Amino acid sequence: MHRALPRAGELRHAIVDAAAPLRGEMTALAVWAFRAADARGAREPHAHVEVGGRAVLRPAAAAAFGTAAGVVDELLLEGAVHAGPVLGGSLWRVRAELSAASLHWPAEAAEELAEQVEAYAARDARHHPLRHALLLAELHARHRACASPLATGVEEAGETALRRVRLTALGCRISGSRRTGAPPVGGRPGASPDEGWDRTAEVFLAHADARTVLVLRRRWESPEGPAPTGHALASRRLLGTTLGALATANVVTESASRTASRVVSLARSRIAPMSVTPVGDSWSGLPEPLLVRDLGARLHRRDGLPPRPVRPRVAAEDVGVVEVSAVEDVGYDPAEQRLEAVVRDAAGNRALVSAAHNPLAPGALDALAHAMEGRSGEVRFVSGSLRRSGGRIVVEPIAVRTAGTLVVPDLAPDPDPASGDALTPTGITRPRPIRSRRPWTPPSPPWPTPPTTACATSPRRCAAAWRRPPRTWRAPA
Repeated sequence: MHRALPRAGELRHAIVDAAAPLRGEMTALAVWAFRAADARGAREPHAHVEVGGRAVLRPAAAAAFGTAAGVVDELLLEGAVHAGPVLGGSLWRVRAELSAASLHWPAEAAEELAEQVEAYAARDARHHPLRHALLLAELHARHRACASPLATGVEEAGETALRRVRLTALGCRISGSRRTGAPPVGGRPGASPDEGWDRTAEVFLAHADARTVLVLRRRWESPEGPAPTGHALASRRLLGTTLGALATANVVTESASRTASRVVSLARSRIAPMSVTPVGDSWSGLPEPLLVRDLGARLHRRDGLPPRPVRPRVAAEDVGVVEVSAVEDVGYDPAEQRLEAVVRDAAGNRALVSAAHNPLAPGALDALAHAMEGRSGEVRFVSGSLRRSGGRIVVEPIAVRTAGTLVVPDLAPDPDPASGDALTPTGITRPRPIRSRRPWTPPSPPWPTPPTTACATSPRRCAAAWRRPPRTWRAPA
């Protein structure tokens, strides 16, 4: 039996009430699970315990998984170079079969792989060789680990309705590309193949009751016309308000649902209208692990999770709000077009806030620099993706909460190059000084070791395999 248990040690006697609808073996398994949690000394709010043997896939699910593995093998042997429309269609058919068998995580991986194959065939900028290779490896890894529900998602509901839910916005990210394939059907007559654009906005919403971060996605595309920046998208209408207002608001609604990967859908309802109010100081009231006061402890718990290819595909798994006690250094690297700031969390841990230039949001780095330098008040919180890199704790920022305002860099106004103090796509027009209160030395060792170098470069080298399919390889003379 695999289930989430709330504070096993404190609610042991609640078994009598909770097991009322259970009978026979299910009651025994429930008691067994609580005892196993107590024996393990689980004290976290939710403990995952497995008892009663390993799960076995149903015959239909096992057959769908076997078909998916065969299609992935064919794609690996043929290579994306020779992947025709038949193989692409097979991936979409496999995705539908996996979804029908409630294999949610493999189904999402197959869907993403099909999109990568189509993007490569259309010479689309959305194709990433490394991501293509990682998806091939992920589907094989989940097939081998199919006995674990965490690798398949069979215990997750495809869609879950959320009743009377309150969501707190954590900011927004803008992504997209310019299509280089043929223009879509219905495009302007005579349009050249290199025209057309698409933009995707991801609004991150903290669900405090479930202690998780949900993602609201909205996509715009057009076969012609100038491509909008993030600031232009901020004024687009979305669910009765604007994207900019939704990315900095508290949302209360009774018409929401989420998928297994924690992607949320909001709908407008005349009976129960959605309430959108400014976020205010809501970040300070978020529970753990949404609000991170100790980055070291948060990432230590993350290190104990299974490898990413076989754990649940949660859209905003690494997103959190970091409480900032001090900002030590702020600097910009014109060569890398990257803004970096060294901050300390409430527990005193140092972290590197690192943001690369996004051509879809040309004003992002300027807005982030102004916020981190304290021009709109002292920095109190930073929301973003949390990870380790080269021994450091790295935060990829989504939004910054200062004493005066909430800054969403990707939706910030475009810079004015005439001012002479703007970070532009080609570099910095005037060198921005680095503000340092104390010297900062990167964690030891300051240079990459051979093992870390091998781990960093091996995936990229292996990712080139799909360009030259194995069937074309020749043995050395």
